[in-house]
Amino acid sequence: MAELNISYWVNETKVLGPYTRSALWVHGCCFDCPGCIAHEMNRAKSRIVTAEYLAEQLTKVEGTEGITISGGEPFLQAEGLAEMIKLIREKREDYGVIIYTGFLLEELKDKKDPAIDALIKAADIIIDGKYIKELDDGKPYRGSSNQRILLMSDRYRSCADEYYSTDKRNVEIKVTEKNIYLVGVPSEYGLNTWRELKRKAEVSGDYEL
Repeated sequence: MAELNISYWVNETKVLGPYTRSALWVHGCCFDCPGCIAHEMNRAKSRIVTAEYLAEQLTKVEGTEGITISGGEPFLQAEGLAEMIKLIREKREDYGVIIYTGFLLEELKDKKDPAIDALIKAADIIIDGKYIKELDDGKPYRGSSNQRILLMSDRYRSCADEYYSTDKRNVEIKVTEKNIYLVGVPSEYGLNTWRELKRKAEVSGDYEL
């Protein structure tokens, strides 16, 4: 059974793709993009789980349409993620998948790696390209203007234009027993709000962040 190195996941969010969905952040990246918020948001200890365990947990979440996978870099763990999605779809066939990656789709295909090809095939939307701080134009759902929102299937074709054409970045802040998580692609205001909450939590000793 394949294993995954993950930062965290949330059962429900509305800010990382159409409809209510789960979100998963894998741990580890081969890029070092200046200004990337993943360095800061995912600094907590990672954990190793099996694809089977994650699939079981996510399948049980009611009211979600699918999942958005980010990182870190998901395609560094393509085998485990492809297996996880396969297991979920065995129980929930109509399950949507959105993946963020720092690779270009063409680069991923050129690798000719069966696990990477399987994960590409499993995706309904891929948002590709490295984060470039100088090209961060504040548009929602992607970090910088060079990143592409690629429809890999017809699943979201009827709603993608409307959903991804809005101008405002929205985030959710999730508070757990051990941490305060930021979900979504943040504006500077949203990022600073999250930072201030974490700072206050650290000062109060409520969290070991």
